[in-house]
This record gives sequence, C-alpha cells and structure tokens, in this order.
Amino acid sequence: MQFELNMATRPFQRRRLASMLIGVATLTLTVVTALIVATYILHRELPIGLAKHQSQLRAELADLSADEAKLRKILQDSENDVVFERSMFLNRLLQRKGISWTRTFFDLESILPSRVQVIQIRPEVTASNDIALSMQVGAEAPSDFIEFLKALEGSNLFESPNLRGSVPPSDNQPLFRYQLTVRYDQQL
Repeated sequence: MQFELNMATRPFQRRRLASMLIGVATLTLTVVTALIVATYILHRELPIGLAKHQSQLRAELADLSADEAKLRKILQDSENDVVFERSMFLNRLLQRKGISWTRTFFDLESILPSRVQVIQIRPEVTASNDIALSMQVGAEAPSDFIEFLKALEGSNLFESPNLRGSVPPSDNQPLFRYQLTVRYDQQL
C-alpha cells in the first residue's frame, strides 16, 4: 500500500491553535449570552412593578390635587377670608409685642451720638419676618446725623439704613429732622 504525500502541493498547516481559540471564543460568547438571557428572565418583572408603582403614584397625586382644590375653595370663601385676615393681624401684633422695647432702646443708645435725638420710633415686621425700625431722628447739625448713619452701618445689630426724607429746622423745631428705616436684628 502506497500513500501519496506531496509536500510541495499541500504544505502542513498548524490549525490546532486557531481551532482552540475559536472554540474558547465560542464558549465565552455562549456563556455571556446565557448570562444575558438569565438576567433578562430574572428582571423582566421589574418594569411591570415600576409601571404599577407609577400608576399608584399618579392616583395618589390626583387625590392630593383634588384635596388641594377643595382646600383652596374653602380658603377663598368670603367667611374664611375674614378669619384669615384677622389671624394675620393677630400674628403681626404678637410679633410686634415680642420686640423688646428696653432692648431696642439699649441698642440704639449704644450707638446714638450725643447730639442726635430719637423723636419717633415704630417697629415693623417685614414680609420676610425681619424687624425694621421706622425712625424720625433730630440732629443739631447734618454732620451729627451722618455720624449716626455711620454708627448704624458699623453696628452688627442694624443693617441697611434707608433715608426716606429730611426737614430743615424751623421756628417750632430747632433740629434737623430725618426719617429713615433700618433693619434691626434684635438679640433676645
């Protein structure tokens, strides 16, 4: 028996390494595909649960919106409007009563120059719940009032003095009179 082996026409090729690499790659792709399919099967109920939760939240939001509409309607009733205004008035009054006059005058006295007098003072509670003092002060000279403004600006308790007007001396009133508003941070 004779075998024909012609090395010149059919050279020997090393295919074992390539075949092994292709087999490993195929096995790896098969495992990864199986993991992806398993993950999908395990988590396919998650979007269904999220959709249910979303619908529950939307129903709850609709209920809350309906409740809000009812409450707004109640608040807009004319009888309740009177009660609301009265409660706001009483709250502002209580806040004003909470301001210590003794402390206010003590704080003003600590920065007030000797030739400046407080003629009138009125505390106000602003919309942002800050205390503002609306004052009328008298000074012998404009330079004394400027000294008072500098003392207000340099103080930790008084902020943003705002000059609203001034009146020169007259026969009845020998002082320069100034109207100003200043924010007051009363330390209780």
